[in-house]
Amino acid sequence: MIQETEANTGYKIGTAAKMAGISPNTIRTWMRRDYFTASIESESGERILSSNDLKRLIHLKSLIDLGDSIGRIAHLDEEALETRLSELKASAENAFSNEIPSLANLQAGFLAPTHSIRLNSAKPLFWSSKSFASMEDLSEHLRGEHQLSIILIDSQGRNPDEKTAILELAASFPQLTIVTIFDFMQRNQLKELAKAGVHLLRWPINSIMIERYLYSLTPTLLQPNKTEAKTEIPERLLSESQLMALSDSEPDLDCECPRHVSSLVSSLCAFEDYSSNCSFESEKDRELHDFLHAETAKARRIMELALIRLCREDGVEIPAP
Repeated sequence: MIQETEANTGYKIGTAAKMAGISPNTIRTWMRRDYFTASIESESGERILSSNDLKRLIHLKSLIDLGDSIGRIAHLDEEALETRLSELKASAENAFSNEIPSLANLQAGFLAPTHSIRLNSAKPLFWSSKSFASMEDLSEHLRGEHQLSIILIDSQGRNPDEKTAILELAASFPQLTIVTIFDFMQRNQLKELAKAGVHLLRWPINSIMIERYLYSLTPTLLQPNKTEAKTEIPERLLSESQLMALSDSEPDLDCECPRHVSSLVSSLCAFEDYSSNCSFESEKDRELHDFLHAETAKARRIMELALIRLCREDGVEIPAP
């Protein structure tokens, strides 16, 4: 039996289930059928997942979301799981890039409780994202000139007033796509929201499935005005402290790409700041510098997304901002 001190550093099944986007009952069923094993046992006999166990669980769930069956992949070792996941993700990404317009041209609005991280994985998919503290703030923004194509709402707990507000939002702005992630909701509320055209995703759901669902919606999303969209400067995804940490990281693969790309992003950020504050002598000169600022911001966002993907594939953890 593993020592209790090690059990204290592990993950209980309920916690692991939330992190992997899978139900606790499914995990226990897999364990009974020898599809999955929790390697730590506490003194009370409770099964605890180690960090490696959790990583394996997430890989299994991700592969199932991409079309595999648990019986086919359960007995693969970790290296084989990672190889299989890379192959299927690459195949899915190629299909999306060939058939569906990019989300990276769109702006999204996010409404979520303070400190919630459920929708964090979706923000880098878009050209820019705007977060709102309340439904009132979101509605006020929508009543003015805006570039939002989609609204993502994290609805937690039994909150009938919020559900009613979502219905009113859908009725007031029918041209917008609204996606709501929820954990608890009465059946009649689900029917009303679905009838109003609100897209509903039940929590827990992992980041891969959220991404795939959003991509599937892309052909129906409101496209921004091209002229105005060009002047929209995307927010930074990575802070200076994060970029500095990544430049000093030690990747799993024997290459220096994470360091080089993080340095490139830092350079683009520096020139972006420089071009936005550069002095000019004429209106034509100002327009040129505005153009340089906007184009550099576009390049910076592209390379930020590339760096985030590189870190994910290379096993490099991106530190908190």
